[in-house]
Amino acid sequence: MNRNNIIATCSKCGTRNRIPINRMRENAVCGRCRNPLSIDEWYPEHPVDVTDRTFRNEVLNFPGSTVVYFWAPWCGHCQRLNPVMDELAGKYAGRLKIARLALEENPAVSSQLNVRSVPTLLFMKGGKQVNRLDGALPREQLEYYFRALLQGGP
Repeated sequence: MNRNNIIATCSKCGTRNRIPINRMRENAVCGRCRNPLSIDEWYPEHPVDVTDRTFRNEVLNFPGSTVVYFWAPWCGHCQRLNPVMDELAGKYAGRLKIARLALEENPAVSSQLNVRSVPTLLFMKGGKQVNRLDGALPREQLEYYFRALLQGGP
């Protein structure tokens, strides 16, 4: 996939539509049936659960900004961070995708990205890692990093 485009599948007719990334904020419509294409499909209001199998498509091939949240069900810090990440996904919907990946169930991606502890957050832009946080941070600090990612900062 060209990094300057995103592919959006029409929910009405199933046609795959190529949309230039610099025009994503415009009111995109399907080229076949003229049905409006929703940006929520690209930047949903909730974290997207990804696996070793879906990581490439959901994160590496995604041309926009993504925060990858590595977690584990037994991790106390992760349990406290889960509702915060849910809230932030809603707040930043339409601008930022949050991908959630269970560390122990997805050893290939975890190993490839050298993630050994949870929680770990990877900040990605156009499929490339631009920042990393190991450990839990307060919501305010997380939002600082989210805003920096959207503004092209550290």
